Amino acid sequence: MQNSTTDSIVGRRLRIFRVSKGLDLETMGAALRIDATTLDRYENGLERIPPRTLRTAAAALNISLHAFFDPDHARIVREPAPEPADRTSDGADDISEVIELLENFSKVKDRVLRAEILKFVAFLSNSPQ
Repeated sequence: MQNSTTDSIVGRRLRIFRVSKGLDLETMGAALRIDATTLDRYENGLERIPPRTLRTAAAALNISLHAFFDPDHARIVREPAPEPADRTSDGADDISEVIELLENFSKVKDRVLRAEILKFVAFLSNSPQ
C-alpha cells in the first residue's frame, strides 16, 4: 500500500509534537506500546499510523486528535500552559511559533545546512534583545 501525503504530514506533526514535549523515540514509543523503530517509521511517513495509536499519542502529548490534521496551529493545545509571572510571551514561549519553526526545520534535508541553521539560531538566542 502506498502511503499518502497525509501520512507524511501526520507523521511529521507527531515528531514535532513529541520533540516539543521533550520526549525521545523510546519514551514516546513506550507510551504508545510500540518500539522506537516503528515510531520512527510513522514519523517519517513510511507507515500509516493506526487510529488507535494516533488517539493514544494525542492523549500522551496532551493535544487534541485534530491537531494532527488541523492547519491552524493556534488551536492544537487542549489546555494552554500557565504563563510564568516573570516572563512575557515572546517568540519561543508561543507554541504555534515553535511548531512552525520545527515543521520548517524538519523539511531541510542537508545536514550541513541544518548544522548552520542551528548555529545561527543559537547565536541569535544569545544576542541581546
